Amino acid sequence: MSVVWAKEPLTATEVFDALPAGHGWKQKTVNTFLTRLVDKHVLAVDRREKAFIYTARVAREKCVQAESASFLNRVFQGAAGDMVLHFCERADLSAEDIRELEQILKARKARK
Repeated sequence: MSVVWAKEPLTATEVFDALPAGHGWKQKTVNTFLTRLVDKHVLAVDRREKAFIYTARVAREKCVQAESASFLNRVFQGAAGDMVLHFCERADLSAEDIRELEQILKARKARK
């Protein structure tokens, strides 16, 4: 999806060619994946001449929001604090990342 969001509209071949080097996928795998995303209404497909042209039907932000909620529920049983603690303890955070987290937490604390 990142490729489609960044460069849409694209053919399946253009999606394949835009994938990072060493991804290990074959063109057929990309085609199957794109078909599944069309079936899930995440991508729209338009047939132009001999190629299918793919465009996003779901904005990146909406997709990230839905996937984040799904991940939170599946892995952390909905416990957002546990998830944040987990990633803060294990992630390589820059000084700027830490400053941003501190600001977010201070703002949240002020609202309580």
